[in-house]
Amino acid sequence: MRILHLIDSLDYSGSARQLQVLGPALANTTTAVEICCLGSESPWSASLRQAGVIVHALGWTRWFDFNALWNLREILAAMSPDVIHVWRLPALRALALVAKDLLPRVVMSAPLPARGKLAWWDRRLLRHVRCMAVAGVSDRQRCLQDGIAQAALHVVPPAVVSEDAADTFGAMREPCQTIVCVGKLEREEGARHAIWAFDILLHLFPKAQLQLAGAGSQEPALRALVQGLQNAANVQFLGAAVDVTKVVRAAEVVWVPSQANCGRQVALEAMASGRAVIASDVPCLREVLREGETGFLVPAADVVAWARRTRLLFHEGQLRQRIGACARQYVQRQFSPSDAIECWRNVYHSAAT
Repeated sequence: MRILHLIDSLDYSGSARQLQVLGPALANTTTAVEICCLGSESPWSASLRQAGVIVHALGWTRWFDFNALWNLREILAAMSPDVIHVWRLPALRALALVAKDLLPRVVMSAPLPARGKLAWWDRRLLRHVRCMAVAGVSDRQRCLQDGIAQAALHVVPPAVVSEDAADTFGAMREPCQTIVCVGKLEREEGARHAIWAFDILLHLFPKAQLQLAGAGSQEPALRALVQGLQNAANVQFLGAAVDVTKVVRAAEVVWVPSQANCGRQVALEAMASGRAVIASDVPCLREVLREGETGFLVPAADVVAWARRTRLLFHEGQLRQRIGACARQYVQRQFSPSDAIECWRNVYHSAAT
């Protein structure tokens, strides 16, 4: 079977992380796997090539890039894939522009926008795909509310790699009072609320550090906010090329301050690293976090609640250790890569027949 994965960007995101895990595993079987990224090269495209996966980076640079679309058309013609696994709506739109006749071969992942409902043109395109795969029950319910047929939906839990290391839990080392947020610096990711919550926390922990791993259109405004609050010495902008796993493992607490229904992959990876997670109380995060057992859920915009929960975790090392241990065990049981790969194989065979 020949499978082409089509994605708009291989910068850090839940979809790109899934490709980083699934691509090499599928390529090591009898499945022929190639990845086509509409955007530019990234550290993850290089690591995928090192793992033996063919990666095409088309370098999309403008609103409408004719050269990138032409190259996509050439790749499709050369590979003639049995299944096209499309990640996110921008990639589906690009495919429809160059080869709408191939939509019946598509397995669609992440078909929902972070905010609001599907646009009519996206809903129309999705009617032509073979099937859709979502990461959880809340996404499935949203699809049904948007009129996507139930028979075409599969729930495939995300794959999460649990790294083995001696230093797993925050209470096993000297307190560092470091908080990490991972994700694109866009409004829906909630970095602005994180900065305000951290400003409250600094009055109690003057040496605390907030690290923002990611990039996006809101970065200049966020930097200006940090400067205005006079917190530049305590807030670090790490950029998009940083090793996320290393950053998360160095933290005591991981925040997932999503203002929309997003952030599931960040939360799961932090939990897999044994870190205490505080996350927004949105549907996709409510699915993976059990309050007080594998993490904490707080109202997305309640910056006082974020500061209060973090203060508790900074003070209570044993609580951090218990939360981290339970979270790690939960992820290992429910989100193993081997289970996810088997689910995807079943979806691909179903789509190819």
